[in-house]
Amino acid sequence: MTSDPHFLKALKRHPDRRTLQDLQIIYYGLQSLEALYTYRDSALRTLCKTVRYEHHEANDVLYFTGELAMCWFVLLSGSVFIDGKLFLPTSR
Repeated sequence: MTSDPHFLKALKRHPDRRTLQDLQIIYYGLQSLEALYTYRDSALRTLCKTVRYEHHEANDVLYFTGELAMCWFVLLSGSVFIDGKLFLPTSR
């Protein structure tokens, strides 16, 4: 689902402009992510109203060591290095 163009299009739409259909598409997309598998239905539905899509180029730094994180990321494609280890996206 995470590679579904409808899912990505719905995520890219500003949260204030999402339709009920967008929210449903995002809900099913989030539900298919391993990182969010244990979240309750109500929590996923709340996330659908606030999550957003970001694209980052290679070698972009999202956080520095010791920096206070104000959000978290779910990797849909590509890879990321954290403390010298490579992580790839997974889904169930």
